[in-house]
Amino acid sequence: MANIDSMAYWSEQIVNRSEGTKRMYMHHFSKFLKWIGKKPDDLIELQQNSLESNGDPRENNVLEVQVRKYLHYLQEKGNSDSHRRLALASIKSFFRSNYCSLKMNSGDSPKGEAMGSEIPEKEDIIRMIQFAKSQIYRTAILCLKDSGLRVSDLVRLRWKDIVDLGNGFYSFKIVTKKRKVVATPFLGEEATSMLNILDRKDERIFPISSKTLSNAICNICGQAELKKLSAHGLRKFFNVELQQARVPREWRYQMMGKKTGAYDENRSGKLFEAYKEAYNHLRIFGADANEMEKVKKDVEALREENLDLRKRINEITAKKAKIDDSMNLLMEDPEVQAILLSKMKKLMREGKLT
Repeated sequence: MANIDSMAYWSEQIVNRSEGTKRMYMHHFSKFLKWIGKKPDDLIELQQNSLESNGDPRENNVLEVQVRKYLHYLQEKGNSDSHRRLALASIKSFFRSNYCSLKMNSGDSPKGEAMGSEIPEKEDIIRMIQFAKSQIYRTAILCLKDSGLRVSDLVRLRWKDIVDLGNGFYSFKIVTKKRKVVATPFLGEEATSMLNILDRKDERIFPISSKTLSNAICNICGQAELKKLSAHGLRKFFNVELQQARVPREWRYQMMGKKTGAYDENRSGKLFEAYKEAYNHLRIFGADANEMEKVKKDVEALREENLDLRKRINEITAKKAKIDDSMNLLMEDPEVQAILLSKMKKLMREGKLT
């Protein structure tokens, strides 16, 4: 066996993964190493010998059997299906990156549904918007359902990246944070009509972190009694609705920033035509334009109220500055200083000032 550090080599092979994914992979794989009681290089040597052997496959698949036992161990410990899926993904990634993949069966991966992964109905998204008290969160929810982007990519969009396609449609061109692929997301008029109300004082459209936005949407879902929904559900909603509109899988993935084949067709003009034709599937207000107008009016009213509050704060700040200036001038007057000194001496004599 070549003198190569398998862990270091794995780390180099997954360099294009997001930092969060890499940390989670390392965390889960270290737990597997502790459970199995072997070093990474020993596992690689064992698997290479197994792959090179011509003996009985039932005897050669030693590591595959151990991985299945480990997944069962995690289940017995009460870990969720999503936790076990991530553990399996990290183990498989380690061996695959070192060119000695495990021969796992399709049924080995836990199939249970993860919490917060349900696909929302259109009525659910309307309810989310109604419970979102902040203008920026309402807009973000509409942008997520219109674009199918991950939260981590949505918060990186900048105002200057907007391409106005007309008739209430926008597009962007971004490289996704997680998979480092070029995405061509679009926004329809339900999202852009709210987007146009936002202040443009910051370079980014949503000047908050992905964690802040995800947590906010999670809290909104909780308040709206939609506890099994999350921000990721809006991404699933987009994919399912465009699938029902017969938009090809490769085109949907290009819009969403999911990895596609190297030779998949990538023509932004065709993507936009497909998106525009399918947009009615993404509409949540449908024919009830009054509901959308009501939301827009509520947001506009909140914006006006916010501007009034800012104006009052500026006025009070200006008055306070004038009072401070007057007090400073007053304190410089010798007669005032003499009166204050006399008062202080009296208080000290009475023991009220030390």
